[in-house]
Amino acid sequence: MKRFEEFIATNDVRKTSPDAGLARSLRKDAEQRVKLMLSMELKEESATLVFEQVYEALRACADAILTVEGFKSYSHLATISFLQKCPELTAQELAQFDNAREKRNLARYYAKQVTVQETKDLFQFYAVIKPKLDAIFQRITAKRK
Repeated sequence: MKRFEEFIATNDVRKTSPDAGLARSLRKDAEQRVKLMLSMELKEESATLVFEQVYEALRACADAILTVEGFKSYSHLATISFLQKCPELTAQELAQFDNAREKRNLARYYAKQVTVQETKDLFQFYAVIKPKLDAIFQRITAKRK
């Protein structure tokens, strides 16, 4: 995975002013997405849609961290790359996040269907990584006060 600074050099990420309000809105949107997806019946017909929405929720949580740090990412990979700086996350978790990004891209741009099991796996991953993303967000916002 490329280093985050490489994404800045290619303008896939831009430096901005930290925006705590936008960060909170991104996190709220993410939580609402997942709550709605959990209420849906998970079956082959809905698996891809649910997978995409849960992935987007994870990405929104990660983007909230970048927003608080004063960055705007135009690349999903750049967002994941930024998280390499966070000691709370393991290399394996970042690889899982990137794998979810790849599956979401295949589904979105190449109509490759996601299975029910892959979606269940993503929900399990969400349950593990979301508290860690929350802890990173709290640590960074506390540092900024």
